[in-house]
Amino acid sequence: MYSCRKLRDDLVYVGVEDRRLHLFENLFPLDRGVSYNSYLLLDEKTVLLDTCDQTVSRHFIENIEFALAGKTLDYLVINHMEPDHSGSIRSTIAKYPDVKIVGNKKTKEMLQLFYEISDENFIEVKEGDKIELGKRSLQFHM
Repeated sequence: MYSCRKLRDDLVYVGVEDRRLHLFENLFPLDRGVSYNSYLLLDEKTVLLDTCDQTVSRHFIENIEFALAGKTLDYLVINHMEPDHSGSIRSTIAKYPDVKIVGNKKTKEMLQLFYEISDENFIEVKEGDKIELGKRSLQFHM
């Protein structure tokens, strides 16, 4: 069951609210759980910004599928590799095998080390690099 929030015509929150979690990183108390923030940008090219913890992958993929409404996922931008942001990378790639994964050199190394993901669909970005999406572009700053 999907639970997306349309923020604008071209931007959708596809993250997941996890009310089961009582401690963040097994240390910090969470009175109302945690939100795994992930966003889908819809342009000529579609972009997923981060993923969610692996424990909520199924719900997360349902959110993406609903928000895409039959479109394909073109890019997955990985901002950082903490498990609450990267835990659903494998599930996302399994659902969208042609997705281009975007990240920096360290991200590429960590994908290979932690997830055994090859770099054939990886786009390495450096300071100031841009990816054109249609009406919009993404510019990367480390």
